[in-house]
Amino acid sequence: MTFGRTPPRSEHDAAATNDRLAGFGHELKTPLSIILGLCARLEAGGRLDGQEAADVSRIRANAHTMLRQVQDMMLVARMDGGLFELEASLSDVAAMVRMCAEGVTQLAADRDLTLEVAAPPHLPALVDRDKLTSALTNLLSNAIAHAPAGGCVRCSLRTMPGTLVIDVADDGPGVPVEARGAIFRRFHTGGRGGTGLGLALVREIASLHGGTITVGDAPEGGALFQLMLPLRARRNGVPGAAVSPAELAG
Repeated sequence: MTFGRTPPRSEHDAAATNDRLAGFGHELKTPLSIILGLCARLEAGGRLDGQEAADVSRIRANAHTMLRQVQDMMLVARMDGGLFELEASLSDVAAMVRMCAEGVTQLAADRDLTLEVAAPPHLPALVDRDKLTSALTNLLSNAIAHAPAGGCVRCSLRTMPGTLVIDVADDGPGVPVEARGAIFRRFHTGGRGGTGLGLALVREIASLHGGTITVGDAPEGGALFQLMLPLRARRNGVPGAAVSPAELAG
């Protein structure tokens, strides 16, 4: 018996693996969605005491984290299978920012963090809603994971000419200059745990929109991730089907 390097997978094997990953993802999404739905029902019922309410809230927050990781895995499978395409439609990015922040509120509360959100009432743009939601949630979750207990996380949305600008900052240790390229590589965790997929997906989603993601120093003292996307991405993957000025004006 000889031992050596594992032979490279054929395209057929890679496609089969991606199909299996996508299948596993769908199987996991169903029970997680049920857990989230039941938690929401229990919380809305108003019959839980203080500790029970706190426990259900934590269950919901952790199930939300697991669901996000499953969705990341499914996106990676689609990416490797050549199915990672932009499906842009007119969306209110300001509402998306607030929704994503609401989704991680309990995660921030568990670490006694202040979560600050600054966005205009409405900001319509042509974006891929599902993929941008994934990118925003990953950036917020990353900031929450690295902010110190009792610290703060800030998410702000603004525009420059023709461009969306989303900042996610924290008051944690920041990212050393020499590590700022590596953190966007797939499976890079920097020894801090996690799947190492989140920031890699953010980079792919930014690139898919024709935008960029960068990391620098935040005024708060930690890391500042800046996501910049064009206001007018391609609609449903068709070049030139740009949104009209009237649509962008709302």
